[in-house]
Amino acid sequence: MSSKPKQTKSKSKKSTSADTTSSTSVKGGNALRPSGFLLTCDPPMKQFIIHLNDAKIADKKFIIEDLDATHLLIKGEARDEITMKAEEWMDENVFSNIERVGENLDTS
Repeated sequence: MSSKPKQTKSKSKKSTSADTTSSTSVKGGNALRPSGFLLTCDPPMKQFIIHLNDAKIADKKFIIEDLDATHLLIKGEARDEITMKAEEWMDENVFSNIERVGENLDTS
């Protein structure tokens, strides 16, 4: 029985993880590469990934199947690109708390 390796990368609450849909096996000395990955993420991240996919031309699209609110089946070769774009998007959308908003405001 083969096990599916799970790789998770998270920087914040919005994270993605990918499971291989076909485990790597050896046949005649040649390792088979997985054809796709199960991507798990929250709904806002999923919408961003769908947006990335929709911006591509038909033969470059990477979503194989939209499974449910938090899962996508994606092509294996797109995994690194999606991870990079998702990290950039998260970095652009990080806001820090401002301490003591409204206190000691000089309105003169």
